[in-house]
Amino acid sequence: MAVASSADRVKIGINLREIGLSADIFDAIISGEDVERKKPFPDIYLLAAERIGLKPENCLVVEDAVSGITAGKAAGCKCLAVTTSFPAEKLTEADWIKESLEVNLANFVKCK
Repeated sequence: MAVASSADRVKIGINLREIGLSADIFDAIISGEDVERKKPFPDIYLLAAERIGLKPENCLVVEDAVSGITAGKAAGCKCLAVTTSFPAEKLTEADWIKESLEVNLANFVKCK
């Protein structure tokens, strides 16, 4: 699992802390500082896939921005758009569109 953000490393760290995630849970963190061309170019997602040892077509990009969806699709990834920054009508290039990433655990079955 990787973070691929056009933001700089400091902002990525702040954002992860704000949402209660440790950077240690990710196999790679790619920032805008790591690529020459930022989104909507696919470079950041291609590098993220390489760093976690996957082919882009085996990756899922979760994005809230039009340029991120464009970049993810150009990289060959499947894309899940979240309508937190743009309305669904602007994110139609994505494979799936959701209003949020909230999960209702009541919908899951507990395994042994």
